[in-house]
Amino acid sequence: MGGGTKVTLRGNNFHPFDYKLDINNSNDTFCNWGPLGKSAATVLSSTIAECVTPQNNLHLDYAPLALTLNNQNYTDIDEGLKFIYYNPPKIIDAQPLRGPVKGGTVVNLWGAAYEKKKNITCFFGDKMVYAKWLSPSHVTCTSPNKTDPGDYKLIVKY
Repeated sequence: MGGGTKVTLRGNNFHPFDYKLDINNSNDTFCNWGPLGKSAATVLSSTIAECVTPQNNLHLDYAPLALTLNNQNYTDIDEGLKFIYYNPPKIIDAQPLRGPVKGGTVVNLWGAAYEKKKNITCFFGDKMVYAKWLSPSHVTCTSPNKTDPGDYKLIVKY
């Protein structure tokens, strides 16, 4: 499940290099994702680091996140920093596929992973509207007005 999301960490004293000793320990800079393992981290400045989430083959709801600059000492996992995994929504079918440019057409979207607790949105091209959750496999979105007729990409997001 998931993986491949770039995460930006903000904090203080992210210096993986000891300029006084001319030691470069950037190869020892990692994000630790608890039971999911480690991934390389890149320090962008003294206050910003980035890393990429690993695949969640254990199907965890979340993974604790800790940073190390020397592959020995980590930030405290007890601080409660977590990365939450979720399955993105997916459209399998949509009906109707046409409507007037004035908008107002209720479009039924059948798919997977529609979570009621999430703020589900639909994009008709670049215009965003909020979805109405009906079930884990069914939401509706009301088409917005458009200036020009044509084909518009329909996307569902959280």
